[in-house]
Amino acid sequence: ERKMVGSWEEQRFLYPKQYWEMFPIWERKFDIQPFKYERNRLPFKMNNEERLWRKQWLEDQVLHPDEPQNIPNLDKLRLNPIRYRWMRFWDGAFNKIRPIVGGYTPVLRYSIPKILVIHTMGILFTYYCLYRKQNWEYSGGASFYGYKGDWGTEAEKHLTSQDYYDRGFQARKACRYAEHKY
Repeated sequence: ERKMVGSWEEQRFLYPKQYWEMFPIWERKFDIQPFKYERNRLPFKMNNEERLWRKQWLEDQVLHPDEPQNIPNLDKLRLNPIRYRWMRFWDGAFNKIRPIVGGYTPVLRYSIPKILVIHTMGILFTYYCLYRKQNWEYSGGASFYGYKGDWGTEAEKHLTSQDYYDRGFQARKACRYAEHKY
């Protein structure tokens, strides 16, 4: 059995029941809605002051007829420059084809840029794997390990330690003299 040392505050910090309990009180999440759950609003748990507080909060949630207000260029302030230009490009493109496509424009606007990004990444990955293979001259690129055959075959008995994973070093054209052998 574990021996408890220190005050209950220290114990609560050292062995939290919930993950947010290990943070100090000023760094924990705070629900702005008073008495969010119905079980906290049961008749004998709320006093009149808390009922007025809850009533005021609910009244504050009703929007004014002028809300929400349209703030021009809010997206420009909210998003980073690259994301903003990406969004503006696709919005402009799909606004031009909106009369042709009709009601499917939001679905296409959501899916086509993502499909193109995934497709481009697939092409780049394929290029990287096919044309940027590792060799003994540089360390970048993709490295693939293939099947070398059955264990104990005649061909394997003649292999030396230099024959395994040499990354094309044995087939080099330069430095093939005896003083360059390893």
